[in-house]
Amino acid sequence: MLSTHPNSAGNAWLTVTSPGDGRALGTLPIHGPDHVRAVTAALRQAQMSWRAMGVVGRVQWLTRFREWLSDNRDTLADLLASETGKSVAAALREFRLGIDALDYHRTHGADFLGASWQRTHGNPSVALQLAITYRPCAVVGVVSPWTYPLASTLLDAVPALMAGSAVLVKPSSVTPLTVRAALAGWAAIGAPPVLDLVVGPEAGPAVVDAVDHVYFTGSPETGKVVALRAAARLIPCRLAVGGKSSAIVLPDADLGGAAAGIALGGLAESGQNCHSVERVFVAAPVYDAFVERLVTEVAAFGADDPGDIRVTPVTSAAHVRHLGDQVQDALAKGASLRIGGTAEGQVFEPTVLADADPAMSVLTQQTLGPILPVVRVADAEAALIPANDPSGPCVSVWTGDDAAARYLAGRLLAARVGRNDVSVHLAPPGYA
Repeated sequence: MLSTHPNSAGNAWLTVTSPGDGRALGTLPIHGPDHVRAVTAALRQAQMSWRAMGVVGRVQWLTRFREWLSDNRDTLADLLASETGKSVAAALREFRLGIDALDYHRTHGADFLGASWQRTHGNPSVALQLAITYRPCAVVGVVSPWTYPLASTLLDAVPALMAGSAVLVKPSSVTPLTVRAALAGWAAIGAPPVLDLVVGPEAGPAVVDAVDHVYFTGSPETGKVVALRAAARLIPCRLAVGGKSSAIVLPDADLGGAAAGIALGGLAESGQNCHSVERVFVAAPVYDAFVERLVTEVAAFGADDPGDIRVTPVTSAAHVRHLGDQVQDALAKGASLRIGGTAEGQVFEPTVLADADPAMSVLTQQTLGPILPVVRVADAEAALIPANDPSGPCVSVWTGDDAAARYLAGRLLAARVGRNDVSVHLAPPGYA
């Protein structure tokens, strides 16, 4: 959670509070476009020597950075847990994702960046050869989300640094403290000044307007704005946007197993994962029986292990209101609230909405929360159209018929399809 207030000099500051207990965790200055341009210019200047250092030199600095992160693991994980509302165990898992990214690129960077040679002509008497080499963009902008803020930042920043680019990070204003603390480690080890951070609502657009390549992770709506803004400057951008992952339950499914898996896939970490189940399409013959089982699973969710990742606050206070709006919209349009539907502070109750239909925003807009709308469909064919519109990162198909699962997988647009397997919905960023 965050708030803004002016300091004595009239500049705005951002205060970050814990979603778990509301205590203030820290403050940061809010950066405007002029500051972003100045930081980008400094990074651009420093990047020239960073690129000239070569892969081996960059690997050495990234190795020292990894060592600093590892030495400060517990401090960073505690801050990440406080800032996001995750358990410390979940924060440590996210920390490990960032370390894995560092290890992967330190190990393989030289192979990825090595030049290759190709003959330009099939005639053996022609000696001219073509060298394919990779030249880094001078400054890469990384705009990271409030879900997995540390891992998302490192997953994007590390390969850019390895390639020889300077990196300007703009973290979410909801969760900037852990990212700031991690990036402070880069300066602490005396590394070249090619990694910096800016914060605030004006900083995001200014980053896209100033850098040479943009990595964006976030909502589809903001992703479209970023893409258009980058296109206007003719610079490349890479978008990792969320979607509406789904589960499809066919008549021959093990309803108990399907209900348990879908509850876990939709409610783990309060649904704050772009792979979480956000829509459930159930064949009409087993619809009522499945909903009853799902409600039972949701009612018991997390009761056996209250400290597990499954019971967490929603990181963003504004997003709690978004979840409430989706529930109210669904109820106004004919959905039936079977359990949950309200929030206490930033903890949103696990929720099941029966009789959902495509006219409801909960089925068309990203949820990122512990809400499971259940749609009655005539059969598997009838589930395909809504599951593909909009498409999500993954779909799980629950059926006892392997051939039916393969048939659906071939027609679904999702990148990953699992049969009777919730793991596709639990994969963290970078491990999809």
